[in-house]
Amino acid sequence: MQYRRAILLIALLALSCSLLAVTPQFWENFTQEELLRGTLTRVSLNAEGKLFLAPAYDMVYDTGQPYIFSMVRDKAGNLFLGTGHEGKVFKVDPQGKGSLYFQSKELDVFTMALDASGILYVGTSPDGKVYKVSGSGQSTEFCDPEDKYIWSLVFDGAGNLFVGTGGKGSIFKVSPKGEKSTLYDPDDSNIMCLALQGNGNLLAGTSPGGLLIDVSPQGKAFALLDTPLEEIRAIAIDRFGTIFAAAASAKPGARPAAGTAAQSAGAALPLAAIQVLSNLAEKAQEAKTSVTAPGGERAGDGSKSSIIAVARDGSAETVYSSDDRMIYDLLVQNDGSLLAATGGKGRLISINTAKQVTVVTDSPEEQMTRMAATGDSVLVAGSNQGKVYRLLSQPAQSGTYESRVMDAKVISSWGKVSWRYAGPSGGNLKISTRTGNTEKPDNSWSDWSSPYAATPQQIANPKARYLQWRAVFERGAGAGEAGMLERIQIAYLQENIRPQVVSLTVLPSGISLQKTPMLASGTVSVGSSGTTGDGQSLNAPRQRGKEAVTLPPRQTLQSGAQAFTWKATDDNEDSLEYSVYFKGEGETEWKLLEKGLTDTFCNLDGTALPDGVYTLKVVASDAPANAFGKALIGELISKPFVISNATPAVTITKHTINGRRVEILFHARAGAGRIASAEFSVDGGDWSLVFPTDGIADSPEEDFQLTTPELTPGEHLIGLRASDLNGNTGTAKLVVKIQ
Repeated sequence: MQYRRAILLIALLALSCSLLAVTPQFWENFTQEELLRGTLTRVSLNAEGKLFLAPAYDMVYDTGQPYIFSMVRDKAGNLFLGTGHEGKVFKVDPQGKGSLYFQSKELDVFTMALDASGILYVGTSPDGKVYKVSGSGQSTEFCDPEDKYIWSLVFDGAGNLFVGTGGKGSIFKVSPKGEKSTLYDPDDSNIMCLALQGNGNLLAGTSPGGLLIDVSPQGKAFALLDTPLEEIRAIAIDRFGTIFAAAASAKPGARPAAGTAAQSAGAALPLAAIQVLSNLAEKAQEAKTSVTAPGGERAGDGSKSSIIAVARDGSAETVYSSDDRMIYDLLVQNDGSLLAATGGKGRLISINTAKQVTVVTDSPEEQMTRMAATGDSVLVAGSNQGKVYRLLSQPAQSGTYESRVMDAKVISSWGKVSWRYAGPSGGNLKISTRTGNTEKPDNSWSDWSSPYAATPQQIANPKARYLQWRAVFERGAGAGEAGMLERIQIAYLQENIRPQVVSLTVLPSGISLQKTPMLASGTVSVGSSGTTGDGQSLNAPRQRGKEAVTLPPRQTLQSGAQAFTWKATDDNEDSLEYSVYFKGEGETEWKLLEKGLTDTFCNLDGTALPDGVYTLKVVASDAPANAFGKALIGELISKPFVISNATPAVTITKHTINGRRVEILFHARAGAGRIASAEFSVDGGDWSLVFPTDGIADSPEEDFQLTTPELTPGEHLIGLRASDLNGNTGTAKLVVKIQ
């Protein structure tokens, strides 16, 4: 009974495959990683690959400078912006009115801090100094750390200012009176960031060693983390005491070796300085984004940046990594989620407590460099135009997502586009498509289609190889209402392309090929999730060949067998079947040997054919994957091969005894093909090779001449043999008597 059920299941599966013979291809089940290759404009993307309107944002202030490197906000809501490369600090009031607040003699303001009374302290670079700025245009030099760069400033509860420097690389403690002392000298040459913990200890991120160090008020240091990347760029601490550290590398996985110039004091420029001294826009990469799922990363796996969470018990976990995105700042929100400001594309990323990554929004700037929380919004500073934006809690009024260019590989007909949109009352989603035959959209592409009125709907664009889709979101009437695009599916049918047999190999005679047996799976399942990464059914004929694992055939020895192997390709990736034909030299019509083959080899029984020269033709057909009358074929003819079953004739034409040596002339003639070799043996001893008298064995008939070694007196048996290309061997013998 179980056997009959198994047979029925197999028959049902075979029937379902045949019914799917003209199934179109589908683009669907888009993952977050795939969608990140598109362009998000005021659109967010969550970890499940769903798109929705991003939080609204507006510009607060334009500094007119290329870069904003630091940003702090006082209790009155005033914002201070440290810029480069003119060393300016701007003050922006809560109404967005700004003015120049401080002009440094140095080029860049990488860090600032406010004391308990709201007085601003500014760290400048290069030839770094710390200035106390008590009002607009009112500044004094507060501290000179006598180092190249001032990377970080932070106050403790007692009003002491801690200064992290670069070049020599130290943490200085400066009292409210300006008295400076060295708290900690690391082995690294840059203290890139500082953060104060609840217990009064400092956290320090270094470069180029990429260390996260815990420093006590007494200057006792303990490394919490040694990352595989070059520098710790930002530190944030949540309410549970979990530490988040943003690490980055200028070159994927690279870290300067100990003893190199980059490690020597005063010589190392961290990544931040390298970016300051060059155009940040040139470093923005447009390559595809790759987000590593939590736990999926490896130490030194080549990521450009990572966010590592260090729990209170000291355990560390990478919660985000990217191979083309630089992380500039971190901010813990009230709900416990973590915001990361990144570049390029000025992308803001959110990581929730379950370590799920959401792309919150892309900004108009190439980099988001600094963040500050303010009530129900977040202030974000950008570069390469030094502007500040306010990110609000309600969704934007509208937003657009443009997909990456989808490649159908060949000219294709378009089917229907369908989608699922979970939207509020009044919310709206407009889906459009466009097509073209160039890899990048240009003026040769079709225009965007009119928005499709309903789902599903026939795609209106002309046949082409490439397609791009666009989703335009519009917010509903309520301020907090926004819809979500949960899935989209695009159907297409490739124009059929002729398969090609790209190689055809004739194996040596006497070798037979047999299929390698497959191990039984033990189970047969119906209705499984047999789909490809983009959601296409593996049962569809255009998909079955993709996942199939073909084992090479076994070779066995069989007299008279003639085997052939071939390779075929199909740009549609259709399933193929093969027909094999042969014909003899001088014949005009092909004779069918095999048809309906799915293996890429066959055997010919040479003993069933007369001796002679033959050729083989393999015809590949994509009929299993196409409708009746729509299939195409490709073929290839082999090089001529010889069928020879008769043994060569060996005839002794003359022999002469000269002393104790025998000189022999003999003739060999092949039944078909040519003579390949000849040998002789004396008294059953080893066989010795003999060359033809013309020096080359290249003809059906050859003459040979040999002289034996000196023989002992008495009777001797001299054996002669000649072989053709198929290994058939003919023999002759000569008996001589030596006096």
